[in-house]
Amino acid sequence: MDQNSSRIVAGESNTGRYGLVCQYQFEDGSSQFIFLQIGDKSGAIGINPSLSFCTENYLQVLSSCKGLLLLSSIGELGLKYHVFNPNSKHVLTLPQHSITRHVIRSGLAFDGNHYQVVLAHVADTEGAFGGLEMEIFSSDTGKWRRFHPKNLFLPIPAPDFEFPELKTHPLFCNGAIHWEIGGHLLVYQVEDDHCELIELPNFSEDWCWQSALTYKRCLSESQGRANYTYTDFEGVHTWILLSEYDHDYYSNYSIYDRKKFRWGLARSVNHQDLNLKHQETYFHLGQRKWEPYDASPIAVCEDSETLYLQLPGTVVSYNTRTDVLEQVCTYSFPGENFNCCSFLPLTYGRQIEGESASESLEVGVVDLPIKEKLRTLAF
Repeated sequence: MDQNSSRIVAGESNTGRYGLVCQYQFEDGSSQFIFLQIGDKSGAIGINPSLSFCTENYLQVLSSCKGLLLLSSIGELGLKYHVFNPNSKHVLTLPQHSITRHVIRSGLAFDGNHYQVVLAHVADTEGAFGGLEMEIFSSDTGKWRRFHPKNLFLPIPAPDFEFPELKTHPLFCNGAIHWEIGGHLLVYQVEDDHCELIELPNFSEDWCWQSALTYKRCLSESQGRANYTYTDFEGVHTWILLSEYDHDYYSNYSIYDRKKFRWGLARSVNHQDLNLKHQETYFHLGQRKWEPYDASPIAVCEDSETLYLQLPGTVVSYNTRTDVLEQVCTYSFPGENFNCCSFLPLTYGRQIEGESASESLEVGVVDLPIKEKLRTLAF
């Protein structure tokens, strides 16, 4: 496959239609990558077959940014990282980095012309909590560089292992990569080489125990702000990371510590209300009732005011304005391993949007894995 980074980004200088990437992983390690396109304003989902593909080897999707994907595969020296353009099918396999410890977070930043891949790990320091270090690959130089944020330490020990399927996918927003880690939001400003840790609204002292559960969270962007959506026993909650404009506005009405007051509640959807209003839908889905630990927020579509939730064997859309709950996707899973099917938000490039604009979006429930034969790609 092509290794020229300029071909990776060709035709992807602007963002366009919103969608999801579904990775369906089979028991033998192979995967289907199904690109699901979301209809404007309607929230309906349809398959984009021209972008979908399959792999025979182990491959994990880590991040997306403006039409590009960051993927990882297993190599002789550990994980290999790839930047992939689904439109052109071009891939760049990155040179080997120098990290010898466990990479705890990875992310992709893309400004439309150049991209950077960021790997975060805990530095070799004495004591329980180590400082963070980053290795950053730039498409401009074709090389890795090391960055050590000053006085930035994790508040709790980094886990030795995390299931990739349960990690919260990073978000690139306002020139920064955002990661959820240890009950905090790690924000890295790409151009300024600046990092900060922001306590999440649902942080608790026993976060290490909490994060081991199957609750999933998602990061999204709305009106230029980073959003954080999570599930607990009460409901599904979305919080907005306040901007400087928000702080200036609130400061006119009250005196507060803007360093501690970083979040504003956007909406809460109560589990009990959903259970009472949509009992017939749950029975149709094979769910006796709405279980809090079953509902995993995977994406928020700003245009259609739609929240997408993953349940065992199905994905539903919930319109927060009209209170309509609909099934949009089903998937089979072996035994209890419903994490074999994971979803990642994706913004299609303008070129992809233009090519598919003439095609009407098929409305109906998508069944995964799909039976159609897909192009096989090797990484």
